[in-house]
Amino acid sequence: MKKLKAKRSFFRTRDGWKLAIYRYKSGEKTSPWGPVVVCHGLGASRYNVDAPDPAISPAKYLHQRGHDVWVVELRGAGASRPSGWPFARRRQFDFDDYVHRDVPAIIRGVLDATGAEALHWLGHSMGGMLAYAAMEYYDQSLFRSVITANSPAFTHMKHPAVDLLFKLRFMLEILPWIPYSPVAKVGALMPKLLINTVGRVVANPEQMDPKHVRTLAWNVPSDLPANLMRQFAEWYGGEGGFSRTDGLLDYYNHLDRIEAPVLVIAGAGDRLTPVEDMRFVYEAISSEDKKFLVCGTEHGFSVDYGHIDTILGKSARDEVYPHMAAWIESH
Repeated sequence: MKKLKAKRSFFRTRDGWKLAIYRYKSGEKTSPWGPVVVCHGLGASRYNVDAPDPAISPAKYLHQRGHDVWVVELRGAGASRPSGWPFARRRQFDFDDYVHRDVPAIIRGVLDATGAEALHWLGHSMGGMLAYAAMEYYDQSLFRSVITANSPAFTHMKHPAVDLLFKLRFMLEILPWIPYSPVAKVGALMPKLLINTVGRVVANPEQMDPKHVRTLAWNVPSDLPANLMRQFAEWYGGEGGFSRTDGLLDYYNHLDRIEAPVLVIAGAGDRLTPVEDMRFVYEAISSEDKKFLVCGTEHGFSVDYGHIDTILGKSARDEVYPHMAAWIESH
């Protein structure tokens, strides 16, 4: 495949962060379908949705189909930097900062740069959760369409491995940051072991190529602030779904505000965000134009996809990406 290179720029948030944005520009000023924002998940960088290998990059796939693609890195991820960097100390942030500071800067920056009136949003895991929250808060005419892949509401989530980590949440009072990146880099030295341990929690091992896992483990993870992880721990351990830290709005209880076109993608073998949780999201959304896609053998797919497989699995380019492109191109 031809090597593609994105142009990097930065969008500034209201509180001073410079968010790294990588654009794969179409031949025209923008594509006939409008710009596509592609957003990574929790503790990840742009490589979560735009891996170096085009075989596992939905961003590159969409660009090759003629789309104007914008890959974002949220605060704390990849090349995004706070004001005063490199002399400023690392700053804590949470999910609400993403929703109320990063997302508006991204939407404003992309629309200003392209002259478009609306955009498409493709988010994996937390990247899709941000779309849910943004559509509850902001003018939904800004979204031509939305695709969420394995993006939960935290209503049906339970996993033994996560239960174990949940018991260690007291560490968040001691450690201001979770050193996710350096730990993952150690795992990159043993990709087969990583696939058969942590990989079984987040993926269908059949879909993980050791060559890809080595590259991803080295490039994708970003360190996690304690404030953000406390929020996710509360959602996981609570009886409800995901909500604001100040208690003003339960995001999951207001999914019915969403009326923009939404494609909800679930992995039949996803043990982190099970189909039941994804179905809750789909049924709660009020959009008349919506679709629920379960990636599994019972629905014509070659395997039961796990949490990261719909984006990074060996078969995703042939089996999942075309559904994403078709959704965007039909809107």
